[in-house]
Amino acid sequence: MLSDEMKKRLVLFLDDDHFRQDATSAITPEKTATAVIKANEPATLAGLEEALFLFAHAGLTVQSKKKDGDSVHPGDFILHVTGSNRGILSVERTALNVLGRMSGVATLCRLAQGIAGKNTTLALTRKTIPGFNLFDKKAAVVAGIWSHRLHLEDAVLIKENHLGFFASPADAVKAARMAQKGGKRVEIEVRNLDELRSALSAGPDMVLLDNFSLSKAEDAVKWCRQHAPEAKIELSGGIRLSNLAAFAALKPDYVSLGLLTKDARTVDFSLDFLKG
Repeated sequence: MLSDEMKKRLVLFLDDDHFRQDATSAITPEKTATAVIKANEPATLAGLEEALFLFAHAGLTVQSKKKDGDSVHPGDFILHVTGSNRGILSVERTALNVLGRMSGVATLCRLAQGIAGKNTTLALTRKTIPGFNLFDKKAAVVAGIWSHRLHLEDAVLIKENHLGFFASPADAVKAARMAQKGGKRVEIEVRNLDELRSALSAGPDMVLLDNFSLSKAEDAVKWCRQHAPEAKIELSGGIRLSNLAAFAALKPDYVSLGLLTKDARTVDFSLDFLKG
């Protein structure tokens, strides 16, 4: 479901392209037409709901042929659009851009999840495109990835740059606990075993082991399971598709990867008018 906030942003995407002032469509002879969007490469589909909304907002009739989360192949029809050819032409690029970006994120996420295995929960970071955060995260969820935080207000995540203003990791966690009074999740990023021990002494909900080597991560996970079994463990930093399986094998609760959004490329979709 699209939230009201997402709908507002989608309309802003259209307005950003000045779709109601399309100088080229304005000189195109107007007629009722039907167009199809099709996939030009294999992908995991995401953004279909957004594309449907964009065309419908312009007064066009849209019929989907797939659903978000489906695997698509070159030549697969994604949706049909019927209505004013001028309206279709004016919305075309915005819809394809949103569909392509979201499908790119979903495709990369599903690839990573396949590498990590079904018993590992992958999570996003906040390395999303400004203004597109909700859509990047929705695309990842479509592919089975945990969004982690949609907004800064959703949880406390004490990172390295926050820690510099506290005497110790334990003090940072205590400050968060006092402020939250048992409310939002408290997570803290640690860079070594000393910081980990300090942090866990104050009882965070989660610890994020940042940029640990594989061997150090293995030691830290074992130490956590033995001394603070109630704390959830997240691994992040320096984890790539090439070493993801090895880190997942350590059985943390979560593995977060910035590359899921940062390195996602736009999937190629095209829109063509049907003859007749």
